[in-house]
Amino acid sequence: MKKNFTLRVDLESDKGIKEGLPKLLDLLNKYKIQASFYLPMGGESNLLDFIKYQKNITSSEERKIKIWSFLDKVRMILFPRDFVAENKNILKRILDEGHEIGLHGWKHREWTRGLEKIDINKAISKSKTKYEKIFGKEPISWASPSYNTNKKVRELLKKEKIKFISDFCGKKERIYDGLKNVPMTIQGKNKMPIIEYLTSIGKNDKEIIEYLKKKMQKQGILSFYIHDLFEARFKLNILEEIFKFLREKKIETKRIIDY
Repeated sequence: MKKNFTLRVDLESDKGIKEGLPKLLDLLNKYKIQASFYLPMGGESNLLDFIKYQKNITSSEERKIKIWSFLDKVRMILFPRDFVAENKNILKRILDEGHEIGLHGWKHREWTRGLEKIDINKAISKSKTKYEKIFGKEPISWASPSYNTNKKVRELLKKEKIKFISDFCGKKERIYDGLKNVPMTIQGKNKMPIIEYLTSIGKNDKEIIEYLKKKMQKQGILSFYIHDLFEARFKLNILEEIFKFLREKKIETKRIIDY
């Protein structure tokens, strides 16, 4: 069975983009691996967003790793940053080095906790317009925050000329409402990022590496996702061992838009 590896990176914070993304890009370049990055174009949520969208989500409840300090949270609520506009130079480096950037909604919190309340068409349209302004090209891929999607979302994405999504589980790519879905095949409980999940239940780095290597010998598409804030800052050693494993086994790497 021919195997392909895909790494999806969700960029969701100013701190993660500034501190984690440059190191991750250096590592990907070292091993000549191209990845798929997904970006919420609206930046951080403000105080009104936190008040309006308070619904708990299952994956959030499962998370035991605390990334934000109290002061971080206060700053974000009172002085939210547009981490897309403020970091456009390092974000442009993603495309310059051959990776993919897709859309990840407008603001992460409103999409995951308030999809039934927001104007979905407006959120997608704003995201696409800002993307085109900053990157000078049209986006063709999308990943819904926390996998929160529905038929209306997919119909609007198709209308906006999106061709690829990463919103459904499975072992191989398939079509949903005219959009090609490339699944993340290796995930933790409630679709959590696998490295974060295994860390949260007490697995050490060596155990995580061995677990991933074992999983990656069983399927055609070998794919998992990470975040800029955690894995790109604290677990690059695990990613490097996985990249070495890919090279050793001669496993081809693909971006989501390559399927």
